[in-house]
Amino acid sequence: MWQRDMDLVVPLWQGGDDVRVAAGASALARLVEATVPRMHMAVSDGRRGAVDGVRNLELVAQTVRQVRTRMAKRDPARVLTLGGDCTCDLAVVEHLARRHPGMVVYWVDAHADLNTPASSPSGLAHGMALRLLLGEGHPLLLGATRLVPSQVALVGTRVADPGEVEFVRAARIGVVDGTRLLADARSVVAGRLPGTPAYVHLDVDVCDPQEFAAVSCPVPVGPRAATVAAALAAIAAHHDVVGVGVCEYAPSVAHDVGVLHRLLGALGLTAAC
Repeated sequence: MWQRDMDLVVPLWQGGDDVRVAAGASALARLVEATVPRMHMAVSDGRRGAVDGVRNLELVAQTVRQVRTRMAKRDPARVLTLGGDCTCDLAVVEHLARRHPGMVVYWVDAHADLNTPASSPSGLAHGMALRLLLGEGHPLLLGATRLVPSQVALVGTRVADPGEVEFVRAARIGVVDGTRLLADARSVVAGRLPGTPAYVHLDVDVCDPQEFAAVSCPVPVGPRAATVAAALAAIAAHHDVVGVGVCEYAPSVAHDVGVLHRLLGALGLTAAC
């Protein structure tokens, strides 16, 4: 079982503008046993629309600020975040990166999430989350702590806009695609020092939607859940996992909840009774 200091439930949905994932945060909280204090963050609704190329900017920024304040007050060393969209754990990654210098971030996601307001075709903040963590994006969403590209690995990613492709190439961000995972799921940790701190951002759309369709943005031709679970287990065995964020789950879509149990179990998260 993975030991952590606190659980954070963040039903933030405005970053992807898909209200279905708000229920996903609560559903995930019911799936995972609460072995530590669990905090539910309130997410406000309000006037929606694009500002400076970012849809629902102030609503997303408000929740991110609230989580930053909570992290500063509690100062946890290990955190589980249950979301919500891919902006739900921005503040948690920032906090843990300060607590654990050199922390590796595994972005397990069908999407690269490396857009900026200028490059994004949709203006959705959840597609900018990783780029924000790397220090580029709207000032209202940027934090004080920035990752460097060598800390980041994209895992299972198969969709990227032209600007994201160029950024990955220029920044030399590591990519572990589905083909490589299928050949050897343990290759996800290749080149990383054993025992180093790591954070796992798990967007459940990484799995092939033919096997698991209960996601906000399904992307065809992804890895099977068993392959993803094997990669997650390899990360957990190789690293000192200090944080996990699970997001983009749309429970209103018909699905096999056993897939989620396998993914969460691979990270040492026990099922609720």
